[in-house]
Amino acid sequence: MVKILRAASKGVKKTELKYRCKLSPSVMGKYLSALSELGLIEARNLGEVYFKTTDKGLDLLHTYHKLKWLLWGKTFDFMLVGLLSRLKLDRKEQEKYTGYIS
Repeated sequence: MVKILRAASKGVKKTELKYRCKLSPSVMGKYLSALSELGLIEARNLGEVYFKTTDKGLDLLHTYHKLKWLLWGKTFDFMLVGLLSRLKLDRKEQEKYTGYIS
């Protein structure tokens, strides 16, 4: 689930998401259904289906990487936490002007 949320953080086509996460279509569908139902990812149909991690999903990623860093002390994950925070702030600023970022 974390791979899907991370890959869709800036918006991604369904086919690209499938290849990034290396999941079969049936497994991908089950995960996307669950993530969508939980409000962690949203789908948009702009000619082709795009998926984007919601703010709630970004919060989950942020918490996941903070916990991972606390448990195992990975420097890379600590940097990811900072990047996720900035992504969420940047998204809010850009949405003021554009509405939806793909």
